[in-house]
Amino acid sequence: MANNQTQMPKDASFQEEERLEDALDHLNELHVQLQRLRSAIPRMFHPMAVKPSTPRNTFAAFSNAVQDTGKEIRQFKDTILSSESEKVFNMANESRRANPMGIKPWRARDDPEWTTRKRRRLDNGLKKS
Repeated sequence: MANNQTQMPKDASFQEEERLEDALDHLNELHVQLQRLRSAIPRMFHPMAVKPSTPRNTFAAFSNAVQDTGKEIRQFKDTILSSESEKVFNMANESRRANPMGIKPWRARDDPEWTTRKRRRLDNGLKKS
């Protein structure tokens, strides 16, 4: 019976860490999408900056770039308005309310590989990369 009691907190902390990892992955996905949107306007106008073969081809390339950017914007909007994002932001707000002075700002320079989509999972307490 004592063994079951000691096992319960491990499972709870494992689940909490897994939940936090999922939230971080979701936030990372949002951040990567947002970073990509920062280059949307230059990518849309790139077809006009290169030497065109014909005005029709330039317009077609521009139209395709605008449509692709529109898809990226819709995808970002869907992701940020999703129930998963709402859960993550609510979890962050609750954490901030519980410990308002314990939040350390994150800087991209602190994690040079932040754009790499690594999925770390816990398996019996061992981290995987």
